[in-house]
Order: sequence, then structure tokens, then C-alpha cells
Amino acid sequence: MQFETFSLKDRKEVESFEKLLSQYVTQRAQFALSHISLTNVYDAFQEREDGGRLFTAILDIQINFMLLHCDSHSVGATWNKLFSKGKLEGGSVLDSPDKFFGKMDIHRFNTSYILRYRALWDKLMGFLVLLLAPTEYERFCKSKSKKNCFRKIAQGATHLSDEFVSSLENMLLKFDNEFRTPEAHGTGVLRKYSFTMQSMHQNPQIELVGYWNLVNDFISKIGGMFKQNKNSKKSSLTNKD
Repeated sequence: MQFETFSLKDRKEVESFEKLLSQYVTQRAQFALSHISLTNVYDAFQEREDGGRLFTAILDIQINFMLLHCDSHSVGATWNKLFSKGKLEGGSVLDSPDKFFGKMDIHRFNTSYILRYRALWDKLMGFLVLLLAPTEYERFCKSKSKKNCFRKIAQGATHLSDEFVSSLENMLLKFDNEFRTPEAHGTGVLRKYSFTMQSMHQNPQIELVGYWNLVNDFISKIGGMFKQNKNSKKSSLTNKD
């Protein structure tokens, strides 16, 4: 059976998609982040032979980053709602439906956040490989450990410093050990924290805020690569060197 697939066919469709995505995120999370301009990305890759593939990679990253932002906002909004009703701390999560439902929502959003967060970093590493070492991309996609494969490929990509690669690998290893591996492959660790009545600052889930800051900063830097330079006729990203 052949299924219909979605793709953006031209710049006008890219602009429409970007506008609607921003509206969706604003409705779900009060405001949309604007680190990456999909229109700028589309323009930047027009002269690259593999530009369509690179644009698709960024499109996927942008969608999942925006959804991660929505997950994060939902956690904060639910937590604040419970706090304002005096149902956040003290007693037991079993005391009332309000407490239990609120905590279950927080658990649902954070579980989604953890799995999406880790997948997003794989997508970001994949984009860097596709951009800087495109002949290694298939190898990266087929690898069982994306972070290990990325390190090996990055050793030949002089654009990436050893410090950056080591820092990223260590961060992902820590995140995997603390959150992702237990949730994806074990009996889970998040539920041990989700249903306690501790304050946010006493709950280990607060560490997810720090991880958010890391990916938010990195996405901002990726977006900075596509800022339109009025003094230049074309982006340096159109060159493979």
C-alpha cells in the first residue's frame, strides 16, 4: 500500500508552515520560540546539491524543539496550577483526585519531554554530520549508539572542537543514565519523583530545567548560522568547505 507523504514544495509553503507552527505553539505554550527561521534555512540551502535533505533535517529539528517547548511549558503550568490551589505540597498524592490528576499530568508531560529531548539531540548530531561530513551520514543513521558514532565521525570533522564533542558526549551520557535509559528500557525512575509532594526545587525533576537550557542555547546557535547577512549575497552554508 502506498501512503501519501507530506513535504513543503516551495518557499511560500515554508512561510505558511512556519507561521502556522508559531501560532500553534503560542496557543499551547503562550509564546513561540524564534531561534530558527525556516525561511532563512530554506534560502541558505538553495545552492547546495544536498540542500533539500539539509532543510528537511532542520524542519524535523524545529518541529520537535517546538513540541519540547510545549512539553516543558505544560509541566510548569500544571505545577503552578496545583501550587495556586494549595495542592502541591504536603499530604499524599492519594488524598484527592485534584492532587493525583495534577501529578499524573506532570508525569505524562515529563515522560514525553525526556524521550523527545534525547531524540532531539540525535537529530542535532545527525544534522551536523549531514552538514559537515555528509558521506558519513548513512553510517551515523545505522549506528546503534549515535553519540559514540558522532564522536568518531567528529574526529575527522575539523569544524568541531574536541572540547565540544567531549562536553556533548558527557552530557548525553549523564542524561541517559539519570533519565532516558530507565524510562525507555527499564521500569522507570521518573515515577519515583512525580508522585511525591515535595516542592519543585526539592524534586530531582528540576534537573530537566538545566537540560532544557543546554538544548535551548544550542538551538539558538544553530539558528544564528542562518541569520541573513545583508552584506553578503549568499550564506556561507552554501559551501561545503
